This record gives sequence, C-alpha cells and structure tokens, in this order.
Amino acid sequence: MARHVIGIDLGTTNCAISWRDLEEGSGDVVSIPQLTAPGTVEERRLLPSFIYLAQEGEFPPGALALPWDKRPAYATGEFARAHGAKVVTRLVASAKSWLSHTNIDRTGALLPWQAPPEVERISPVEASARYLKHLVESWKASLQKDSDAEEIILTVPASFDAAARELTMQAAGQAGLQNVTLLEEPQAALYAWLEKIGDGFRKQVKVGDVILVVDVGGGTTDFSLIAVTEQNGDLQLTRMAVGDHILLGGDNMDLTLAHHLAQGKNLDAWQFTALTYGCREAKELLFADPKLKKAPISIPGRGSALIGATIKAELTRDDLGRILVDGFIPKAGVTELPRTARRTGLTQVGLPYAQDPGITRHLGAFLARQSRIAEGKAFVHPTAILFNGGVFKAAILKQRLVEVINDWLSRDGGSPVRELEGADLDLAVARGAALFGKSVHRKTERIEAGAARAIFLEVLRERSPEAAERARPSLVCVLPRGASSEERFEIAGLPLEVHTNRLARFQGYYSTRHDRSKAGDIVDWGEEEFHALPPLETIIKVADSAPGTTTNTLPVTLIASANELGLLQVSCVSADHRIRQSWPLEFNLRPHERDSNSAFRSVTVSRASVHTEPNVTADALEAARTRIQSLFTRSPNQRDKLTATQVLRDLEQILGMPKSEWNAALVRSLWPALESCMARRKESADHEEAWLILAGFLLRPGFGAAADNFRIDSLWRLRDQGLYFPGKRSKGQEYILWRRVAGGLTRQRQEQILAPELDKIRTHKNLPPELIRLAGSLERIPNETKMELANLFIDTASEFACKKKHCAPYLAALGLILSRAPLYAGPETVVSPDLVGRAFETFRIFDWAAPELAEMQALFLRAARVVDNRSFDLPKAMRRQIAAKLETSGVAPQKTGKLKEFMPVGRSERISLHDESLPSGLILSES
Repeated sequence: MARHVIGIDLGTTNCAISWRDLEEGSGDVVSIPQLTAPGTVEERRLLPSFIYLAQEGEFPPGALALPWDKRPAYATGEFARAHGAKVVTRLVASAKSWLSHTNIDRTGALLPWQAPPEVERISPVEASARYLKHLVESWKASLQKDSDAEEIILTVPASFDAAARELTMQAAGQAGLQNVTLLEEPQAALYAWLEKIGDGFRKQVKVGDVILVVDVGGGTTDFSLIAVTEQNGDLQLTRMAVGDHILLGGDNMDLTLAHHLAQGKNLDAWQFTALTYGCREAKELLFADPKLKKAPISIPGRGSALIGATIKAELTRDDLGRILVDGFIPKAGVTELPRTARRTGLTQVGLPYAQDPGITRHLGAFLARQSRIAEGKAFVHPTAILFNGGVFKAAILKQRLVEVINDWLSRDGGSPVRELEGADLDLAVARGAALFGKSVHRKTERIEAGAARAIFLEVLRERSPEAAERARPSLVCVLPRGASSEERFEIAGLPLEVHTNRLARFQGYYSTRHDRSKAGDIVDWGEEEFHALPPLETIIKVADSAPGTTTNTLPVTLIASANELGLLQVSCVSADHRIRQSWPLEFNLRPHERDSNSAFRSVTVSRASVHTEPNVTADALEAARTRIQSLFTRSPNQRDKLTATQVLRDLEQILGMPKSEWNAALVRSLWPALESCMARRKESADHEEAWLILAGFLLRPGFGAAADNFRIDSLWRLRDQGLYFPGKRSKGQEYILWRRVAGGLTRQRQEQILAPELDKIRTHKNLPPELIRLAGSLERIPNETKMELANLFIDTASEFACKKKHCAPYLAALGLILSRAPLYAGPETVVSPDLVGRAFETFRIFDWAAPELAEMQALFLRAARVVDNRSFDLPKAMRRQIAAKLETSGVAPQKTGKLKEFMPVGRSERISLHDESLPSGLILSES
C-alpha cells in the first residue's frame, strides 16, 4: 500500500505539486528544483509551464543539467520562460490548451507553434509528460528516495471532455506515472478551502447553499456549482453542474494587452509573441504591487546588434483597468449571451479561443442554463463563491465579478453572494488534490460527483438505406450526466448493425446541459447543446469458427460506463447469441485520419459530412452502374476505343442530366461499379487511362462525403499494384488522380507519393506539368519539404518567365504551397510568410497582366491573403504592394480587398479554390 498521496496541478501557465502522508497526515507543497539561469538550479514553489528547446551548442555542456538528468536537451520552468521570451521560436507554451484543441493531432509534433524547420517539435502530450516527469522527480528528490509506488491525484479542468482526459492520462503514462486518478480542478480548490477552514466549514455553509466555483487560469475558464445537502444528519457536498469548455484565461489577457501596445508599431510575428510574454510579466508586476503605476517592456529587435534595435513599450495601471477589467469582466446582464463576433485579439496564435472575452457573459449563460435547479428563477442563485486560478490574484477582478453577480441577484430578488476565503490561488489545486487522496483513504467528507457531462452517439432509427438517407439524425444517450463509476449502461433495442472484419466508427457528442437524459433516450441534435467528440472506433473482427456467421454485418448493442478515473469506456457487444464477442471503442485523436461516417448501418454521419440521397431514381442509378461495368469488361476495340469521355456521355444519357448536375451522393454511388473494374485496367492503355480519369472524377476532392476514407483506402490499392501501362499517358493521369483526391490522403500517403519523384523535381527542368501541380496540392507533406519545393519552383518559374516559356504549372503549384488558408490541411501546414516575400521580390519585375503569367494573379491572391494570424499574415506594407501590383494588372479591387483586411473563406469560394467544380452537397470544412 502507498505511504503517500501526491497532488499535481498541471496548469497552463504554472504547475505545482503537493503531498500528504497517509499514516501521519502530514504534508506540504513540494519545492521544485529548476533552472533559473544556465548552470544554476534553484527551488521554486511553482514550475512555469514552459519548455525551451535548446539549439545544439547554444549552452556549455552541463548548463541545463538537473539533479535527475545531467544531459537534457531542453529546459523546463523559470529559465525556459525567461529565456524563451527572447527566442520564442524555441519556446513551448500553453501545452494544456493545445491538449484540448479538437482540430489538430494532439499526439503530433507541432509545438512550438510555427517554429522554423530546424527546431525540434514535440506534441502537446509529450510537453505535458515532460512537466509531469519534472514534478515527480522533484518529489523524489525531496523525499530522497525512489517513490514509484505512490498514489497520484492529477487535476484537469472540469470542462475537459473525455478525449482531453484520455490524453492527460496518456501524458501521465509517458512520464512513467502509475496509480493515477483524475480530479476536477474546481473540486480540488474546494478541498483546499475545506482544509483551511477546518471545523468552521459547518458554520460557513448550511443546507440549501449553492457554492459557485469560478476558476480562471492561464488557459481556461471553468464554472462549477456545488450544492450543500444533508445526509444522515451530516452536511454533504454534491457537484451539481459544470460549464462548457471555455478556452479563455490569462493567456487571452496577455494577447489583448499585446494588441493594444502593438498599435502603431510594425512588429512581425516573432516580435509580437515576445511582446505577449512581456505583457504577461508586466501585468503580474502591476497586480503584485499596487503602488506601481506602470511597468516597462522590452522587445528584442531582429538582426545583428548594428541593425536590430530593442523596441520599448510600457504597460500602465490604467491599461489594466480599462482593458482587462472592463474587457474581461464587463457589467453585463445575466441574460446577455456571449457574443459570437470575431475577436482579433484572441485568435492569432492558432488556438480556438473563445470569441467573446466577457467572462461575466459566459457565467450568466451558465447560471441561466441550469433551469431545473433554478426552480422558476431567471437563473441559479449562488449563495457563496469560491475563486480559483492565478487570474484572481488581481483583487480588482474579483471585486468586479462579485459586483456583477450581486447586481444580478438583487434584480432577481436574491441575497448578495458571500466570498469564501480561499487558499493560495497558485497552490490551492495541488494542495486540494493531495487532500482529496487522503480523504479517499480515510473515508472522510468527499464531494459527491458523477460524470460531468452526458455522452451521446449519433444514430438513425430507420433500418432501410432509403429511409436513412431522408431521416433527420438523432442522438442516443449512452452515459447520463451524473453517472457514478459503478454504473454500467446497456443500450439495446436499437437496430444497430456493424460491418464485420472492418473498421466501425461512431460519432460521439457530449453535453453539459442534458441532465435529464437517461441511457437509451433519443434526442434531436442541436448545435448549441452538443459538442462533438473525436470519433469512437474499433475493428470488428469476428471469429471464423462461429457457425452461421457468413453475413458481412452483425447486430450489436452498446455498453457504456465512466471508470473510477473519470474516463469514458464504451464497448460494442455482439447481439447475435452465436457470437460471444465484444470490441472496446477508442477515440481517434488524429483529425486527418477521421471520417465523419460510421461503419454502422444505423448510424448517421456527423454535421460536417454530406448526408443526401442521389438525385436520380434507383433504377437510373442501377442502370448507370451496370453501364460502367459493361464498358470496362468488353474487349478492346480499335474502332471504338474506351474513353472517359465516352463513359461520361453514356452516363449522362442514362441518368438524364449533365454531369455538372450530379450531386455528391450520386457521384459517390457510382464508385463501387468503377472500383469493381480496377483490375480491368490491364485490358489496354485506353482502359487504364479511362479508369484513372473516372476515379478522379468520382472521388474528388478525396473527402467531404460519408465513408470517403474507406473509398480512399480502396483506391490506395492502385498505389500498391502500380500501373499496367506506365507510359506517359497513364502516368500523367495517375498524377492528376492523386492531385484530385489529395485531400483524402494522410500525410504518410502523400509522402509516399512524392518520395520517388523528389529527385526528378530537384534535377530536371522539363517536368510533366501534372507532376508539378500534384506536388503543390500535397498540403500535408512536411513544411521543410514544402519550403524546398517552393524555392525550386520560384527559381524555375522565374527562369522560364524570363525566357517567355510556359511556367503556369509552377505558378499554380506555388499558389497552393504558399497559400495562407489551406484547402484541407491544418494551420500547422502553412509555410513562413518569408517565402511569400521571396516570391514577390522575384516575380515583381514581370508583367502580371501577360496571358502566359495569368496564374501569377491567383498565386498572390492566395499567398498574400489576410487570415487574421500574425504568424501567417504578410507585413501590411508588403500586402499593399502586392495589392497595388495586382490592381495594375487588372485584378478588381473586390478581390484585392482580401489582401487588405480579413474576410473569411466562404464555402463557395473554398470549392472554387479546388480548381474544378465539385459535386453539390459536398461539405468542405472551413479554415
């Protein structure tokens, strides 16, 4: 049995660790050894959540050594934060916020965000693991002995969904931690308050009280409601509700202050990031010392000492009051909903921050949503409030929030809320976590809390495919809110069927608002009420020995529970009595490997996927499929060659409409017939060429329709088989095919396609135009490869343009490589704006109005577009020069306006960016 319990606060800005002796009851916060300067290790009560990835030879040998690691390649903590503010391209920060970012591969190496190619990158999971390892090693050093057997309580935001909690556990595993339990941070803060108040707890609160815990840290804003009830004569604390995940905290305040101070200064992305870190330090200085009127900030210049000059700024106390108090704690009404207008100051570092910085508006919406608890009132009336998080070290922010809440209460006939005197805001969560562990062992008062949110899966109740196509998707509750870890829920009675021996996928959602839904209840999906989870997947492998299992589908039920760690567990269980098997469902946490469709017949696709029916009759569709197969299975005929044009013409006649009017469901429904003829390519070069053209037409752009990932998996067999007639004709069409479906190819597959062509691209000038355009369309290849291609294509296009030679393919490829808004890949694939600057300096001497340089206009409309991200946007002066050059070349000001101010990429525009019309009904994700 463990002797100690360790509480860890894995924070966005700072981490802390505490311990309790389970036998003696003693314990304290652990002092954390860390670098404060090269070669200097000192103890601090907090570990700043920053990692500096040192350059080889940057520091003398041993300068970054720690007591438990003599040769690290990185620094963590105080020195990492201070030194990294000067070299921000090597600084990993806000890893906890990235850990909850659903639209990135959180296990992929992407931090530091927008670091140059020479900098090693790590994943948000790896960064979290490094913090955890440092904390636990600090504990071992303080104990002066190995302590792997200790129990660890690791805190997470109450608003962390099941996937973010799963990733937190992965980070703990990578750090070598065992015996880990997760605890919500607001509960930990309340445990710390309970210890501080001691026996006075029962005098401070009474039955019927509702405690509001407001936790605003560096990266998240969390709201929790704790009810005070009575059980067997004793007071009982029960967690009633938690808020939605709101990515809003101290980081946003620093960004907003930086935007304020950046006005009138021509700062690049590197300098703006340095200014943001400077604002954080200045803000903390001003809040810590009420006598200070202002705090200076220095921003390192770029270049050598002779050229680069330090830029000076200062943050005043008036700035804090006007920008932070009024901007983040506005005097809003309780019914005033959070705003959805774009907030430039909050969205420029790649994270999906809340669009509205008004914490009071988010709080009002949370309290008003608890209609069942409010019992006829306009909102839940909290009787007490407990503050947590480093943001509230600024007393003026606490005072304003209490003032706003009391105004709400007075208007609704309530009494003023009283503040519970909390523990140290920096250390309360770590202390409370250790206290929670002690209470578990001693079986003393605990906060009762089941599942923080209800979990739903998307289903259809109709069995027939025709009915499924027309039905409105519904959600089935598999785990009710408040479910305890001992409860197990079986979802039966739905006509769920899975395809056997292949991947099955469920689209999951969570909701903090559906507290009345029971397991098995079916509700309608609503955008404001449900938040998508990563898909839950499993491979359904059925034993061959089972008698009578020759069909390719299997009826199933679902079993769901939340384990003692608070992690979601869902299994798919055979409902066929002859097959006694079950398959655990796991999150697919890699966005580029997801598909919105499920392999379940009765489960619909998600909101991001097309869900329509073919816009022809079933008989016409079947006739079209038959025609495709008959054309490809006939013998080669010299007088009547098989061509893609002929096939499409025949299909237009059968279907009774031009191919431009075929919708996505129709186009994809024709694919199985063509797929069945893949082997017929060997009949002749004509067969192969026609097949390649049609495959690209039916599967373009490789994503956007249900089950596209399975279609691309099937198409990938072409890559393994190779061409039967690898001449110029077929090879060119193969290039075009992969370009047309590039959006459905994973990074690994894109690299496999490009790898055998790279040497040719590097050494040859007379390349097939199809190959050049293909290379430009591969958005997921590594940025260093994209940068190499960009430089090669800039040089070649410039050379060709000087000689009046055809260079359109190179310019078209550059337009995609240098684009600020990728067509299908994530923002981490955007290359440095410096490359766009090089392209402009190279091409500005040419006449962009010349017919042979028409692609130059499209290139710079994409490459210089404003996307509202300092890391991606070109300097304003350069954008103005490019816009002027475009307008001189005949481009309308309406188009160049996108180079002058931010305009979102609309759906119609995104389709046109694919350089060919796409079937109606395809849903392409917005950047």
